[in-house]
Amino acid sequence: MARAIAIGTERFVLPFGALGFEMVEADAGTFPNKLRDALSESDVALVVVPESLVSEGGGADMLGIVAATEHVVLVVPDGPEPKGIGYEMVRSAITHAAGVDLLSSVEANRTGSDV
Repeated sequence: MARAIAIGTERFVLPFGALGFEMVEADAGTFPNKLRDALSESDVALVVVPESLVSEGGGADMLGIVAATEHVVLVVPDGPEPKGIGYEMVRSAITHAAGVDLLSSVEANRTGSDV
């Protein structure tokens, strides 16, 4: 059976644990290795991580690790000001798959500007 894992601080992983996710506690120093470990396991289907640790744990390096995996990695905003990392990852994946930035019109409509 496929596994779902939440990696992050205790405060972040507890709600996911209540939903049946495996909880892996990590801070900025241990996060990159714990993420790599989770993504190296073939029975893991979904990994949920906090946006703050992705940006603190290596930024571009972390995004490269996430982009290179076959697993589903969901980056969840966990602070008062979302950084948009998860949005940019989805945007990049759609652009890569479709060959064109399909979300630019959505973003333009959201900000009220023309494309």
